Amino acid sequence: MTMFEELFALATSATLTMVLSADEKTGRMTINVIPKPKKDVDEAALTKALSLTATPAEFDAGFVDVLKGYREVRQSLAEQAEATQEVLQAAKVASAKKAGEAMTKAVKPAPAPATTKAPVKEQSDTTADLGDAEEGGNALPQASVTAASGDHYDLFG
Repeated sequence: MTMFEELFALATSATLTMVLSADEKTGRMTINVIPKPKKDVDEAALTKALSLTATPAEFDAGFVDVLKGYREVRQSLAEQAEATQEVLQAAKVASAKKAGEAMTKAVKPAPAPATTKAPVKEQSDTTADLGDAEEGGNALPQASVTAASGDHYDLFG
């Protein structure tokens, strides 16, 4: 391709600003090709300027090839940035779905906890339990209350 064909191909994905300067003492010139992406892309590498310093003869011999390489790398970076954005968007959707499912589970009322009661040993004679205490069992001790009137009440028998 010619220089203008390469510049055209590069300009299809970015608006270009070119700045040229010359140094008479060294016989060299500097060309800066500064892209401004047409799409609103946050990828900093896509706005990286191409800055070259060489003699006019060196530019004649290799500027087109350098522009082509720059365009291809820029295009590759843009494709990578788009692919990364697609991956991030898919991850965002998956994360939102997972969070929604977790919230749905959290909102459901939990079943009431089952209460377990110890089996009650039914016995008609409480003194039988007290008798077990004398044999080394775990029966409650005898208790009594004396009322203010002097009457005596046995609580357990």
